[in-house]
Amino acid sequence: MDVAVRTPGELPAETTSFVGRAPELARIKDVFTRSRLVTLTGPGGVGKSRTAMRSARDQLGDFPDGACVVPLSGLSDPELLPHAVCGALGVPEQGGRGVHEVLATHLAGRRTLIVLDTCEHLVDACATLADALLSAAPGLRLIATSRQPLDIPGEQVLPVPPLALPEPEADSRPGAELSDAVRLFVDRAESAAPEFALTDGNRAAVHALCRRLDGIPLAIELAVARLRVISPEQLLRRLDHRFRLLTGGRRVTVPRHQTLRTTIDWSHELCNDRERLLWARLAVFAGGFDLEAAEVVCADAELPTDEVFDALVGLVDKSIVRHLETGDGSRYRMLDTIREFGLEHLVPAEEEVRARRRHRDYYLEVAGQFDAEWFGDGQLPWVRRLVADHENLQAAMEYSFSTPDEPYAGLQLAVRLWGYWVCTALFIQGRHWMRRGLTGSKKPSPERVKALWSTSGFMDVQGERQDNRTLLDEAKEIAETIGDRSGLAWTLAFRTFNRVFLGDYEGCEEQYAEARRMMAELGDEFGMVSTTYYAAGLYVLSGQDSDQGIRLCDEALERMAVIPEERWARGVILWVKSMGLWIRGDHADSIECAREGIRIKLALHDRVGIAQLLDAFAWRAAEEGKASRVAVLHGAADRLWALSVLTPRFAIPLLSGLHEEAARASRVALGEREFQRFYREGEALSTQAAVERALTEDLPSATAVPTPRAPEVAETLTPREREVASLVAVGLTNREIAERLVISKRTADAHVEHILAKLGVATRTQIAAPCASDGKDDGEVGDASGGGDAAGAGDAAGG
Repeated sequence: MDVAVRTPGELPAETTSFVGRAPELARIKDVFTRSRLVTLTGPGGVGKSRTAMRSARDQLGDFPDGACVVPLSGLSDPELLPHAVCGALGVPEQGGRGVHEVLATHLAGRRTLIVLDTCEHLVDACATLADALLSAAPGLRLIATSRQPLDIPGEQVLPVPPLALPEPEADSRPGAELSDAVRLFVDRAESAAPEFALTDGNRAAVHALCRRLDGIPLAIELAVARLRVISPEQLLRRLDHRFRLLTGGRRVTVPRHQTLRTTIDWSHELCNDRERLLWARLAVFAGGFDLEAAEVVCADAELPTDEVFDALVGLVDKSIVRHLETGDGSRYRMLDTIREFGLEHLVPAEEEVRARRRHRDYYLEVAGQFDAEWFGDGQLPWVRRLVADHENLQAAMEYSFSTPDEPYAGLQLAVRLWGYWVCTALFIQGRHWMRRGLTGSKKPSPERVKALWSTSGFMDVQGERQDNRTLLDEAKEIAETIGDRSGLAWTLAFRTFNRVFLGDYEGCEEQYAEARRMMAELGDEFGMVSTTYYAAGLYVLSGQDSDQGIRLCDEALERMAVIPEERWARGVILWVKSMGLWIRGDHADSIECAREGIRIKLALHDRVGIAQLLDAFAWRAAEEGKASRVAVLHGAADRLWALSVLTPRFAIPLLSGLHEEAARASRVALGEREFQRFYREGEALSTQAAVERALTEDLPSATAVPTPRAPEVAETLTPREREVASLVAVGLTNREIAERLVISKRTADAHVEHILAKLGVATRTQIAAPCASDGKDDGEVGDASGGGDAAGAGDAAGG
C-alpha cells in the first residue's frame, strides 16, 4: 500500500497513480446497495488494498461522516483490534466502558465507511468486530481486504483479479488501447526510468512481460524497477529464463501465487549480500521505520552501521522498500508480502530471535529517552515520533510478553510509555500492556510499582473506581520492601487522587503536601508540578478554597516557565485555574484561561481536556444569555465526554451542577425542541470545529475590542514573542517566520499560539493592531539569530 502518513479519521493520500480497476470499483459500489460488508479477497500483491482505498475515496460523497482505513498488518494481538479502529477513527480510548461499546456509540447514527485492511491473520477477531459494529450502526459500511473471507452473515465476497492483460493481436497494433496491466507497467516504468517510452519497437516485449507476470501489480512493479539498467527485451529474456527453470523447461502455466513468488525471489537474487541481509532484518519492523532504527536494529559485525544506508538505498531503488517523506522526516516501509518473504530468509531461527530482541531493545531505549524528556519542550515532537512508531512499540511488547524470560522487559517498556499513554489518551491500551506485564513479571520492582499506581490512576480518570485500593496497597508494600522512594511518593499521590475522585476529601490536603515534600526531596520536577496541581484541583473542585487553588496553579505554571513548549500538564493546570477563577467570580479571566488551555489541548488532540474547557465556554454563554450557543457547546462537549469516560465530568458534583444549571437556562429560553436542534448541531461538530466555534464565537464584536497600547504589548509578550508578532503583523506565514528567525516551524507555530492566547485574539489579522506601534522595524527583527532563548533551547531539543 503506497500511501502517505495521515491524521486520524482521514483516508491516506495516494503517492503513486492509481491504474485500472474500473469494473471492481463499480461492483463494490453496486454491492453496497444491498450489503454493508464487502470483503475483497485474493493473493498478496494483487492490489486488494489499493482497490479498497480507491473505492473508499470514490464514495466519500456517500458518507457525510467520513471514511477511514485501519491498517492491520502490524497488529498481532486480536485484543487490540478495536483499539486500532478507535485510533484510525480518532476516537479516544479513555472510556470506562468497553471499547466495543465506545465504538458502537461513536458510529451509531453516523454514515461512515471503514476499510479493515489485511485481515487474514486476525480473521476471527475481524469477523466478530465487524458483526458487532454492523449490528450497532445501521449507517456503517465496511470494506475488508483479506486472503480469506470473514464468513459472517451479510458478507459479500469479491475476488480481486490481476489487472487485465493485452490481447494477443495488440502486439502488432500500435493504435490499440492499452490494457490495465500495460498502463501500470508504462506508468511505473516512466517513474523508474524517465527516459523510458512505449514504442513500436518495445511494445511486444512489454506486452509479453505483463502476460508473463500474470498482470499482478506487485510483480509488475518489482520487475519494472530493473528498467533503470536493462531494456524491456533483456528483462523479458531473463524473466523467461527463470520461469523455464521453475517449470523444468516445459510450457506450462505457472500458478499466480508462484508467479509473484518467483518475481520476488528474482528480486532477492539481484540484491547484493548486504541488501539481502538488510531485507531479512528489516522484516522484524511492524509498520514503518526510520534510518536510525534500521541502523541500530540491523547493524552488526556482518553488516556494519556505515553500510546500512547504502544497502537501504539499494532496496529502495529495487522497489523492495518504499520511501515516505513525512512532516517529521524520511520513513521507510515494506509491503506485507515483501516483509513476509524477508522473514522467511531470517534464518537460522537464532537469527530471528536476535533481530527481534534488538528491535525490542531499541524501542525500550527509545521509550526510556521519551520517559526522561517528555515533560519538556520536546513533548510534541516526541509524541509524534511515538505515534509514528506505535506498531513497532506494540510488536516489541508482544515479543516480550510472548517469549520466555522476557516479560520483565515488556513491563519496563509499558511503564516507560506512561507519558505517551497519557498524552494520546490511550488509557485502555496502556492498561492492557501493563496488565500483561503485571501478569507476566511478578518480581518486586520499581516498574511493577509504577504499573500498579498507573493503572489505578487510569481507572480513576475512566470512571472505574473499584479495585484501586488493592492495587495501591500492593504498590506501597513493594515500594517499602525494595526501598523505592519514588514509587512511595507516587503511590501516595495516586491514593490521594483516588480519594478525591471518590469525594473523600478529609486529610487529602495533608497527603498531597506530604507527596509534594517527598517529590522535592527526590528532585522530581514533574512530580512537584503534578502534586501541586493535583492539590489545586482538590481545593477548587471540592469547593474548599478556590483562592488557594489558583495560587497553586500559578505556582505550578511558574515552575514550568523554563519549559514553555510543554503542553499536556500546562493544559490541565489552565483548566483547573479557569475553574477556580470562575468559582471566585472572575468570569472574564476564567474564559481567558480557558482560551489558552483549549488551544493547548487541541495541539495534543486531548478530547477529555477539550470537553472540560468547552463546558467552561458554555457556562459563559449561559451567563450572557446565549441559549443556542450553550446548546451547541453542550452537544460538542457531551459527545467527547461520552467517547472518553464512563461518567461525564468525572461525576464531580461541582462540575455537574454548573453544567445542569447552564442546560436548564438554555432549555427554558429555547424550548426543548429548539434546544435539541442546536444540541445535535454541536454533536455533529468535529473536535477541531468545536474548538474553533468556542474560540471564534466567544470574541466580542470588532468595535468593542480596544487597540492595546504598545507598552501593554511589551508587558504581555516575551521579547521572542514580540519578534514573532511583528512578523505576523506584516503578513509572514509561520514557515517564513521560522526561516527568518532560524527556528523550527513547530516552534514558530507554538509562539503564534501563545501570542493569540496572551492577546486574547483568535486570528492572525487581530495580532496586527496591538503590534503596529511596538517600536521594532523589520530590519531589527531580521537580525535575530534565534539562539540563546527558550525557543532556541526548544529547537535544539527537537521542539
